[in-house]
Amino acid sequence: MNNRNIIDVSENDFESTVLEESVNKLIIVDFWAPWCGPCKQLTPILEKIISGSPDKITLAKINIDENQQIAAQFRIQSIPAVFAFKDKQLVDAFQGVIPETDITKFLEKALGEKLDNNFKDFYEEIELLLSNNNFDLAINKLEDFIAENSKETKAICFYAESLIGINDIKKANELLSSLDDDLIKNEDIKKIYKRLKLIDRKNEGPSIDELEKQLSKSPKNLQIVFKIADAHFANNNFDNAFEILLEHFAKNKEKVKSKILSFFDVLGTKHESVVLYRKKLSSMMFS
Repeated sequence: MNNRNIIDVSENDFESTVLEESVNKLIIVDFWAPWCGPCKQLTPILEKIISGSPDKITLAKINIDENQQIAAQFRIQSIPAVFAFKDKQLVDAFQGVIPETDITKFLEKALGEKLDNNFKDFYEEIELLLSNNNFDLAINKLEDFIAENSKETKAICFYAESLIGINDIKKANELLSSLDDDLIKNEDIKKIYKRLKLIDRKNEGPSIDELEKQLSKSPKNLQIVFKIADAHFANNNFDNAFEILLEHFAKNKEKVKSKILSFFDVLGTKHESVVLYRKKLSSMMFS
């Protein structure tokens, strides 16, 4: 399978890929083995259903022959065995082959919502609008959408990003303040919150021009460098933020690296600036 939400997992990455990631989305673990006939019936059904909800569910497949310790830990007596993890907890499970309709019910119960639509086409449209800086139209579409789908964290994040795009920081902060506890715990929501905190700090502090004048007088002052990077980042000038950090990388490699990684965390691993500057950072670290 080429789906990004269908993966093979081993004992070595179980904690990070299953337990830690289950804070962000539902993780379904399929314990199987190459010799298991029923597994060959069940796994394709799981893949078919789960591949349609990449933003909500990940299917993590574990070969028990190659990962006997983890199978013993969960007391796997018979396969196929399917476990559902959410917020680092085992929330449900079943063994054997069950009908597709029952699998859907199992997933919806663990997820707490229907699987009828993953809104792929809608989100692709919003991403295109944001990439073209068409924030006003994105906001109009997202407001209508969120009114009908209030728990869609991806839509909420896009809405907040659009508000940041038109510099309506007050409304973006009000949006996050209005969310319930479950949504606030979402990792993507937390990243938006971090961006807003950076913007708030930038608005309270000196301008980039003033900071650059300070840096010219104290070129070794890393804290001024960080303030300039924060200001660029808050203005969505991500490349400028990364460039000034890399420019001063030699001054304190660990501190600068930590700052860059904190920006990576806010933007997410798939952001184009993260992809580009992760390569640049690696090149500088190992050169």
